[in-house]
Amino acid sequence: MDKTKVIVLGIFAMVSALYADGTWTLEACLKQARQKSLSLESAKLREQKADISIKQAKTGNRPTVNASIQNTLYDHPFIDQEDHYRLNLGISGSYTLWDGGATSLNVEASQLSKEAVALATRQTERTVQENVLNAYMSLLAASENLRTADASVALAQAEFENYSKLFEAGSITKKDHTQSQSNVLQKQVAQLSAQLAVSSAKTTLRQLLELPDSEDFDVSAPEGNIESPDSLPPLPELAELQKNAKEIHPGLKSDSVSVKAAKKTTEVAGKGSSITVTLGANSSTGLQAWESGAYKDQLKYGWQNSISLGINIPIIDGGSTTNKVLQAQVSEAESQVAMQETAKNLENNIEKLYLNALNADMQWKAAILQVQAEQEALLVAEEQRNAGALTYTDYLGQKNSLESAQITLVKAKYTSLLARKLLDLYQGALD
Repeated sequence: MDKTKVIVLGIFAMVSALYADGTWTLEACLKQARQKSLSLESAKLREQKADISIKQAKTGNRPTVNASIQNTLYDHPFIDQEDHYRLNLGISGSYTLWDGGATSLNVEASQLSKEAVALATRQTERTVQENVLNAYMSLLAASENLRTADASVALAQAEFENYSKLFEAGSITKKDHTQSQSNVLQKQVAQLSAQLAVSSAKTTLRQLLELPDSEDFDVSAPEGNIESPDSLPPLPELAELQKNAKEIHPGLKSDSVSVKAAKKTTEVAGKGSSITVTLGANSSTGLQAWESGAYKDQLKYGWQNSISLGINIPIIDGGSTTNKVLQAQVSEAESQVAMQETAKNLENNIEKLYLNALNADMQWKAAILQVQAEQEALLVAEEQRNAGALTYTDYLGQKNSLESAQITLVKAKYTSLLARKLLDLYQGALD
């Protein structure tokens, strides 16, 4: 087997393993989103439009050539009653020798706009990745809550079956038996809510990945095996995170380049009052059909060539140039404000994620201890219940306290993991 086939089969095996049985890892989700996102497709189309704008700007001072064929029917009603026909043929060209530098400035502005659009595409990609991370972590958390809900339903049903036998034997009261049955229904309602949360999170993630509804879809995450925030690498300092994020943030770079492009556009607007110099040339001939039959001679002797040099000196344009400059200056100011707003939002987002990660880590650790405490308390409650020293209502309350602590643990865990992943994204670690 040649080397090419080995490589192809190797890639196929890796892809097959990656998406085996419809199971998606976080890396696979991010890759799929980069390839299939409709938002990214729109951004790439804007890049193509920017390329066309550059080409169009470069044509501003290129020579133009036009050919013309004019057919005219005319008559002189008070001279004769016969219609006349005239044919004019010509070719003309012009070339702008000087336009005050407007064309070159236009090209520079278009090139800067293209660069800004390309950076905006990278920012769109980052936004898509951020949405995928949110949906992915939401699905993991919802799936873990569903497993807890499934276990609770199974335990409640087993308990109800046992209590049914004890009730038939006269060992427990009807109230306890009814409460046990009610507990099963409550756990099933909680299970249904957990299933709906999983379905909603899965739909959100599937749509972000542009996958059809018919495709078998599930996620596989090693993140779910993390037991404690102590097993995660420590967070960098906030100042370092802020500095790195600002240096590589594509949206901030795009705004910076947009400001430069806006300045060039302001310069272009000011060129409306510049002198323009145009070189022109023309070659033409014609004939009058009914004046003479010597059409060939008419074309020959009617042929004339000309060359011209035109100088246009704007004097009064009704304030058009001034208004264009003012509008361009406003657009330039808007670009600067947008850049400042992007920088401020980025700073706020990084600080918020950093604090969320720290807070979630503390809540995660506290929730671990709370779950352990509730488990111990449940063991004691079971012993007391078996000894008849605890009512069934109090026993159910202890079970519910444990489930509540488990849900709090799951929320804190995935809040911490999500904040860390988003910080990685802003640091460029997921590019």
